[in-house]
Amino acid sequence: MAAQRKGIQSVEQGVKLLEILIAARQALPLRTLAQSSGMSPSMAHRYLASFIRADLVCQDAASGYYDLGTLALRLGMAALNRADLVQIADDEFRQLVARVNVDGHLSVWGDYGVTIVRIHDSHVPILSNLRLGAVLPLYDSAAGRIFLAFQSQPTIKSVLRSELAQREERRPSSKEVAAAAHQVRCEGFAWIDGQVFHGIRAIAAPIFDPQGSLRAAMSLVSNQPSLVDFPNPIMDDLRDTAKRVSHRLGWQGA
Repeated sequence: MAAQRKGIQSVEQGVKLLEILIAARQALPLRTLAQSSGMSPSMAHRYLASFIRADLVCQDAASGYYDLGTLALRLGMAALNRADLVQIADDEFRQLVARVNVDGHLSVWGDYGVTIVRIHDSHVPILSNLRLGAVLPLYDSAAGRIFLAFQSQPTIKSVLRSELAQREERRPSSKEVAAAAHQVRCEGFAWIDGQVFHGIRAIAAPIFDPQGSLRAAMSLVSNQPSLVDFPNPIMDDLRDTAKRVSHRLGWQGA
């Protein structure tokens, strides 16, 4: 439907200049803007003059370089304020679970640690032991390891200390905890095999906000060993979905 709607082509052309300024993250001269947009300098200048009048673009009086204006900033802030993390992530996550036919849950950092805020079951659900609001361990869950790796240390310190103190089996050393977090940061995802429930495997990927801060973890859970046999297409789909959500929230990372 969107492709069939009539629009104003000149507006669509001019938006290219705004996209170039967004991607550059700095002011640019007219020549660079014209070359990058495929416009002649005179055409680019006319668009920029209109954008300046609308306050979408500003021009430095000394250098003559162009940058985003205050209206562009207000538009960006308004979009961020209206971006509902859980809703955006849940829309993408629901489709992911349907595609791969594997149970999953979305977790955020709550008052008591890594907290499940959404659960989606596949055609043959196995997440009967998990509930909305359940708190997951930092070290022994895939979602927890995402927060272990990317959440600020002062935030997780007391939760991790309490979790390890209550652990009945052998407690991991500080070096083992640090190594697990380092592995997640290097690989960009986390996984566990039987740590929470015997025979249950889980994989998780991070969701970031515009400042690169961790906002949530997206996890898939299965009793199939193939889930943690890497590389595999389910892991790839999970990572791509989490990145797509991050970008929808304004994250500019790779």
